[in-house]
Amino acid sequence: MACVAPYMSIYMRHLGLLPSQTGVITATKNFTSAFIKPLLGSIADKTGRHKTVAILTVLTASALHFSLLFVPPVPSSSGPQTTQLERAKTQSWFSLTFWLVFWITFTSHGAQWSATSQVEAATYLITKKKDGSTYGQQRLWGSVGYGLLSLLSGVAMDTFTKSTLPDNPGNKTDYSVTFYMFLAFMLVSSGCLLVLDDWSTGPSVSFLKGMGSLLSQIHLVIFLFAVLLLGAQDGAGDTFMYWHLKDLGASQTVIGTNMFVRTVAEVPLFFVSGWFIDKIGHVWALQLSFLTFALNFLGYSFIRNPWWAVLIDVIHGYQAVTWTAATSYASMSAQGDLQAVAQGIVSATFYGLGYGVGNLVSGPVFHRYGAVVLFRSLTVFCLIGFFLFYLLYRCFGKKENPTDPGTDRGEDTVPMLVSDEDMPKPDAFLHGGSITTGAGETLGSLRLVRPQFEQPGNEIEQFSS
Repeated sequence: MACVAPYMSIYMRHLGLLPSQTGVITATKNFTSAFIKPLLGSIADKTGRHKTVAILTVLTASALHFSLLFVPPVPSSSGPQTTQLERAKTQSWFSLTFWLVFWITFTSHGAQWSATSQVEAATYLITKKKDGSTYGQQRLWGSVGYGLLSLLSGVAMDTFTKSTLPDNPGNKTDYSVTFYMFLAFMLVSSGCLLVLDDWSTGPSVSFLKGMGSLLSQIHLVIFLFAVLLLGAQDGAGDTFMYWHLKDLGASQTVIGTNMFVRTVAEVPLFFVSGWFIDKIGHVWALQLSFLTFALNFLGYSFIRNPWWAVLIDVIHGYQAVTWTAATSYASMSAQGDLQAVAQGIVSATFYGLGYGVGNLVSGPVFHRYGAVVLFRSLTVFCLIGFFLFYLLYRCFGKKENPTDPGTDRGEDTVPMLVSDEDMPKPDAFLHGGSITTGAGETLGSLRLVRPQFEQPGNEIEQFSS
């Protein structure tokens, strides 16, 4: 995905689309993915065929993404030197180019990133069974690959453009090489999925039941609200930061280098993300994300040389902690058979609803007022999000969240030996040392332990699965 995803907004610019049109297309595809991602995750959970669903979604989305290479550009009636201003007067929202890009991205985006969510859920399931490995230590290789390939694809585009368009009066870019690189690497990725051990866990609950179970937790809803705000900020920045760099005269190599630096900066933070989150808690880890985004956007608003963006985006490496906190929080809030649904909801909230809202709002702002106003407005929005999340969580979510240090669980609260739904029914009976319901469902074994809340010497019964 690094071969095309970082360049998609400027590829739309290359085809002749306007910032407002790019914002609508990007917002629509992200809104769609907000429903497709958890839906496909639910299908994988329901059928128990996680590996098969992931491979099919990767192949389908790859074919659709590759077809964007063959979309014709917007015809211009003002000649090759048409400005953005002149094109705005002649560009139609009903052009063939706009609608081809709209429908292709509409159908492909959700499937592509749904596969990513499914593989992330698989990573959690696999690492839980392995000692000495954490999610962050596995996920960092995604950042390594994304950073390297975004840089290589940028250099490749500049190199091939010089060979195919030696004069290049309009400063155009040959994007074909990066689409062919994308296709090749996606086929390799599919091959890796084929040889990977099957992580399927068997059929699970339905999508609506699973989502309802997860969203009934108030603390998780508040956490997802913060993920939504961060997704809106990141979506606006990702789409129009590169457009802004092109307006400043950036080459594809500069853009590729920028993406390389911002993703490689995530690698060391993925290594320590688990330790860092254990120290400060999931909530504070996510709150700090608002501040790092604010610093990023403020820096973007002041640059005049596109190379400065490379230095500024070192701060973006903190997103490793952001993503680890969000996905691990969802994983801990979900039962084992709801992992794919939980990761789909997190991904859909951030990359679907969040990116969609961010692009829908930022497109017209960028078009009408420019990059400086957009990025400084996003800076203020980040600070508002920081305080809003802080207040919501402290007022409504803290007492329900048992995952972070310093949680106020109440002095009179006694930990349950078994969950409410696993408590034996009136018709439960002891059979062979285990607790079994009248329907024959085994709840667990029976053993004797020293009581935690009684005087020494007494003994109580405890259930253990």
